[in-house]
Amino acid sequence: MAEALSEIAYRHIAKKLMSAELAVGQKISEQKIAAECGISRTPVREAVRQLVEERLLYQLPRSGTYVTDVKRDEIIEAYEIRMAMECFLIDKAIRNMTLKDRRELRRLCDEMHSVISINRDTGSELLDDALVVPFLKADLSFHLILLHAAQNRTAVKVVTSAYQRNRFFGHHSHRRDLLHLAWAWRHHTLIEKAVRQGDAEKAREALRNHITRSMNDALKNFDISERHAPELDDPVNVAVARLTGLD
Repeated sequence: MAEALSEIAYRHIAKKLMSAELAVGQKISEQKIAAECGISRTPVREAVRQLVEERLLYQLPRSGTYVTDVKRDEIIEAYEIRMAMECFLIDKAIRNMTLKDRRELRRLCDEMHSVISINRDTGSELLDDALVVPFLKADLSFHLILLHAAQNRTAVKVVTSAYQRNRFFGHHSHRRDLLHLAWAWRHHTLIEKAVRQGDAEKAREALRNHITRSMNDALKNFDISERHAPELDDPVNVAVARLTGLD
């Protein structure tokens, strides 16, 4: 029962992070979260502990829990780990793929294309907020099918965590315009085609190109957002300033 309640708290906090309702550097109130979820603070503490382990939140002694800021080197590290894991495991994934898996890969490509088409018809240059979740869900599901087929649970956990950070902090590291979305869809279709044909080398090359372009897009937009971001009163920065006499 406690585990189920902690999942409720986890999803509630995650939703606030993804919508930017909880901003970088903002302090988390366990009491408020518990009240919003209609549960006690114990399962909220468990959810917070999990989010701290995933580096989405951080804690300061005698101060509290705060929303983590995404760092440039963390973006690079996440993509490097994905590159190593997904490209290495693609051979095994293709060998284990079922017909159902292959059909699902095709369906997810079609779903991504549908989201792009709907967004294009709205006349908006950027992906509409209402369409972000279905697009990212299709994107993540595509990669998870390959990882599950490779039968590597550790890779599934690591890649899922990387995607969660993208979802929570994507407003800071991605500019999901039509060009970005079109390239993402195109890369997935190339991966799907190679998998369907049983060509591991082509699938690996398409995966590598996809992850590399995604990383470069993330870094480019991260750098742009950093140059235009306002100064934040992050408690860590404040503490360092006090210690060094710079405040």
